[in-house]
Amino acid sequence: MLTSQRLPKLVFALLPCLLNLSGSYASAASANPCASLEVASVVSRPTIANATDTTLCGVIEAEYGFDSIWPGAGSRHDDFTGGLRFGITPRLDLHWASGDYVNFDTIEGIQRGFGDTWLGVKYRLSSQAKKRPAFALYYQIKIPSAAFGLGSGEVDHSIALIASKDVRRVHFDFNVIPSFIGRAGGGFDYNTGFACASWLTLPRRFTLVMEPYGYTSLNAGTPAYASLMTGVSYRVNRRFYLDTGIDTGVSHAAPHKRVYAGMTYAIGNLYQWFQLRR
Repeated sequence: MLTSQRLPKLVFALLPCLLNLSGSYASAASANPCASLEVASVVSRPTIANATDTTLCGVIEAEYGFDSIWPGAGSRHDDFTGGLRFGITPRLDLHWASGDYVNFDTIEGIQRGFGDTWLGVKYRLSSQAKKRPAFALYYQIKIPSAAFGLGSGEVDHSIALIASKDVRRVHFDFNVIPSFIGRAGGGFDYNTGFACASWLTLPRRFTLVMEPYGYTSLNAGTPAYASLMTGVSYRVNRRFYLDTGIDTGVSHAAPHKRVYAGMTYAIGNLYQWFQLRR
């Protein structure tokens, strides 16, 4: 039986195996798979679904965004969230994200403070072929760092199963996301998320993004829900992207509305910096 202690140990026990697989792949592909030292963003905002593409090898990327959510009953939830991604190998990257500022405005009052922190690792299992999508796994663990009243205070886990495919001008990312949500008395509540993002390239550096997504019921107090996200992404250059859009609740239990705006920026190539220092 999985517990909050065993699940992260299992995942990180598998990490050396993933690194070994990446090393084998690199040896077969070239003596130095990061020789190009390219600096460019691999955009993952603003969708729930992740792509199988990982951050470019050696590159550090920053992602930041602001969300306003209207769950209903006269309440409002604002948060400014950001994080970093780092490409370890051509197939493996690390993720860190946190709620830098969270604001809950309800009929009972206002709460503000720091949010929770998430750490993750994504591994691309295979690249897409003519008749086959690419596949990847993405594990995340939540560190309960939120101020009192702004989080559950428990450790959570999620493991996303990812498939990505290009069909002419449209790119699709489909995720199945089993989640293990820590309970105050110990153990987990469990639900599964589903998300299918589509990216359509438009003229003048714009990309149209649409994503239906939802989650199954977590427990008696958190029913299943479905939402639809529509947004646009704008490429300023290869390193810098902007995004904005809106979520609309499809089912009764979904948040009524969410608006967001954010950015992705490739800071630089860490491996290149080390080379220049030699």
